[in-house]
Amino acid sequence: MVQPSEGVKTRAEIDTELVRGLLLANGGAAVALLAFLATVFDHEALKPLGLPVVLALFVFHLGIVAAIVHNHYRRQCSLVYERHGFQPPPGKFLWFSLREPGVCATSRTFMWSSIVLFLVGGGIVFVGALCHLIGSQS
Repeated sequence: MVQPSEGVKTRAEIDTELVRGLLLANGGAAVALLAFLATVFDHEALKPLGLPVVLALFVFHLGIVAAIVHNHYRRQCSLVYERHGFQPPPGKFLWFSLREPGVCATSRTFMWSSIVLFLVGGGIVFVGALCHLIGSQS
């Protein structure tokens, strides 16, 4: 059996930091919006921001879940590589051949989903605030 190189160990550490970053980004955004939510509901002028804030909270929540699922499948991917001497067979999805095992592709999909959800959540708040600002000037 092939032993993991220092590069494999370094990449595993980087992957761990990536998961922490995804959790911190989505979780931090959710906490910030939760703190802001009370202000939104306390001030009449800010009430139009309520819907975008609540929607973004939900999206950030999905981003956290995606990061957790990514971490789970990342571990499963690591096990597949280890079991196959770090040369696993490629997976299949429906009729498509993958370049990596299916569990690894699933992990990568959830990683990118978490990143995209963070951007979408921020975009929802940004557009909501922009619409509120433009609407309040007319």
